[in-house]
Amino acid sequence: MRNKAPLALMEQLMMVLVFALAAALCLQVFIFSDRASRRKEAVNRAVLEAQNAAEELKSVRGDFTRAAELYGGSYDGRTWDWSYDENWKKDNGTAYHLLVLPADGGPMLLGSAEVTVYTAEGDVLVSLPVAWQEVDARG
Repeated sequence: MRNKAPLALMEQLMMVLVFALAAALCLQVFIFSDRASRRKEAVNRAVLEAQNAAEELKSVRGDFTRAAELYGGSYDGRTWDWSYDENWKKDNGTAYHLLVLPADGGPMLLGSAEVTVYTAEGDVLVSLPVAWQEVDARG
């Protein structure tokens, strides 16, 4: 009668191989899920920061200098911007950038701008248009 030990050993080796493949697949799924979760978290935070900047700009009726004084960041005469670190702390890093550019044109007495949040790699997380009523000389 022949010894069945090599057959049992081969069977166990196949089971270990199948388990290793399943474990590798599960690990890849967890890594993908973590990346997607971090991306969604960054997008949600970017939307919040863009909305805050838009509301601040609307509250001062498009006065970029005043908005930069009140909310933070720097205004160079054309753009209002600032940077965030990876934990979304203002002016502490270069993980994310918020940029507010005035938009040209549009209806009379209606100011507008575009608020955009970028990653350090240049990927756009959110772009939000903002508009406000401007006051003419009569008030």
